[in-house]
Amino acid sequence: MKSLFLVITMNSPVVSFFIKLIFFLLSVMIVPVSYAVPCNKNETLVASCDLPGKIKRSASFCTNDNQEIRYYFKKNSSIELQIDFHQKRKLKRWVDLATYTVYLGFNNGIYSYVMGIPEEKPGAVAFMEVKKNGRILSSYNCLSNSFGKKDIDNESIEDIEDSSIRDNGFIFP
Repeated sequence: MKSLFLVITMNSPVVSFFIKLIFFLLSVMIVPVSYAVPCNKNETLVASCDLPGKIKRSASFCTNDNQEIRYYFKKNSSIELQIDFHQKRKLKRWVDLATYTVYLGFNNGIYSYVMGIPEEKPGAVAFMEVKKNGRILSSYNCLSNSFGKKDIDNESIEDIEDSSIRDNGFIFP
């Protein structure tokens, strides 16, 4: 008699609803927050940052087989800014030896852009900073970390020595 009760209870619409609800909630909690696909199909993610706010915004660095790197700034999945890096225009990379944070940065006219990717450990959050004429215009902690291939060996990246940044008042890029 008990087994008949269990079969009837398990097949009830209420139990079925709660089982589906539990699976849905678990899938939402397991999947990390990501607003957009950061790179194209033929590219590899170097680093990305989903920015906070009501509008979905993301910044990402991607590389391709030709050793080129591309920076994307997307708003609602539409590309707002795209910068290409290659042999003649290199992306700057600095590894802060005190914190093991990797900084990727570049200048574009009067603006400078820096993404900081911390050492991979629990609670570490990447950040994005934009300056105009050397003054901070915006600074955000990312909603999620990419921990992509930030240490990639690439001809379009110029590595900056830690000592040169420290000896220059921490000015980067």
